[in-house]
Amino acid sequence: MYYYMIIMNNIIDLQEISRNCWRAKYQGNYGTYTIKMTLDRNGKAFNYSCSCPSDYYPCKHIAMIQEAIIERIAKNQRLSEDTGGKTQTTKELLNEISAQELRDFVERQARYNHYLDNAIRLEFAHKLTGKLSGKSDENGENPNPYFAILRESLEEASLDIELNYGEDGDYYDYDALFDLETVDQWLEKARDYVKDENYTEAILICKACIEEFARWSKYTDSEIVEYIDSYSYENIPFEIMGQIAASPDTDAKQLYDYCLSEMNKDVYSESAFNRFNDLLMTLAVRVNSSEFIALQNNLLKKIPDKSSIEAEKILRREIFFYNNTQQSEKANALIEQNIQIENFRYKVAETRFAEQKYAEARKLIDDFLPGQNHAQRWDELLLQVAQKENDIPTIRSTAFSFISRSHNQKYFSIYKATFTPDEWQSAFEDLLLHYDKNSGNYGATKKRYFSGAIADALLAEGATDRLMQYIETNLTAERIEKYHPALAASYPEKTLELFRKVIDEYATNTGRSNYEYVLKMLKLMKKIDKGDRTVSEMVSRYRIEYKNRRLMLEILRNL
Repeated sequence: MYYYMIIMNNIIDLQEISRNCWRAKYQGNYGTYTIKMTLDRNGKAFNYSCSCPSDYYPCKHIAMIQEAIIERIAKNQRLSEDTGGKTQTTKELLNEISAQELRDFVERQARYNHYLDNAIRLEFAHKLTGKLSGKSDENGENPNPYFAILRESLEEASLDIELNYGEDGDYYDYDALFDLETVDQWLEKARDYVKDENYTEAILICKACIEEFARWSKYTDSEIVEYIDSYSYENIPFEIMGQIAASPDTDAKQLYDYCLSEMNKDVYSESAFNRFNDLLMTLAVRVNSSEFIALQNNLLKKIPDKSSIEAEKILRREIFFYNNTQQSEKANALIEQNIQIENFRYKVAETRFAEQKYAEARKLIDDFLPGQNHAQRWDELLLQVAQKENDIPTIRSTAFSFISRSHNQKYFSIYKATFTPDEWQSAFEDLLLHYDKNSGNYGATKKRYFSGAIADALLAEGATDRLMQYIETNLTAERIEKYHPALAASYPEKTLELFRKVIDEYATNTGRSNYEYVLKMLKLMKKIDKGDRTVSEMVSRYRIEYKNRRLMLEILRNL
């Protein structure tokens, strides 16, 4: 409760600036922080930011403000249920006000209150059709009111930033970016329209966000654009439209034509251009447009490096189109023809392996691996091919690559199987030596670090006596906890003694977490042969030695 009061006292301001969108000011250790947060229908934050200097994401202030918001909502709900309070008075006043008086009042307040102005627009903008200037159709009218609204908001954001430029001229007051929050709110409104299957309004909002943000980004100070979350503002509208494009209730051809006409304008970044292409990909499947393939082929011709990520993105769009228009043979042919792209080569090699064409799969792998920094999946596929071909040298070297740094039981067993029993004894010692050489040392003492790989290998080999010696030499509570099941069967008394040593040391520390760990370890000891008696003796001793530690003694009663 005390901690909660500190949190609440440090919150300077907390407002719901539009439905489910909140803004808070918090007095932190390094000044005043601005926290912005959107809650979903279950009261969980999913879109949030904080201006504090913490390296953690999310920072601790996000959870604090979320808790404060939930409390505020609950409090407001309790107040609304009190019919004798302000709610009733407000209702009574509204009954006495004429519609014109209320309209004049709201208009005056909205002129000076960003939050109210934006809330009104969010709620009622869909009623505007062809009444706002700034974006015209062929008849000179504007059927999309959101262009003017978002343009005004973004221009106000730029003006606010300039007005709040730092006195020493070397920083911006980024808290002035309120109006970029309005973009977040409009995108959330678009999501709501999608849930309600009102795709027309959702598309209008997304188009306005895409075009106006692109224009604003191009003509705004690059330092400001780099500071804000451009990725979200640039890409989320496309993600929403991608959902809409998949719906049979959407006019796919109209949206397809929009992408074609818009994407080549020089106002867009490369990322936005690719997003238009990705959206075209989804729509082309529905309109069955061969024009889409021609467009992608033209883009591919402009890419000099046909093994690049850019080339792969273009080819993947074509492959998607073919696979979703019952032309899978063309999709497969594209993959086969472009094995200079690593992911495509791997796909073809996988296919050859599934077809039991091991020599072809092996050639595809061997031609790629030399000199390449490759993902583990290539070694896994190479190992599978070598096992089918019974290629012992390759099986051995590849399996060793998986266990060269740490133990892995699967690959350890495969590696071991490549040796005869007589060969294995020497190979195992070489493996332990390899782990030991890579375990490092403590400066001048030249004492090796404990190697979990050595311990795991000894465990896997069933070398319990050597494992016991190794754990005893490098004893810690965590190590005896991990390896004691293997040790206790053969060496119960010695295992109990090792437990006793580490627990006695742990018991010298104070704090609930330490006491609970002591309790956990004592419970493990009790499961070992004659462990009950040893634990009983230890607890009796602790009750005498630590008689003033009430919390410790209370926790030990749970044995």
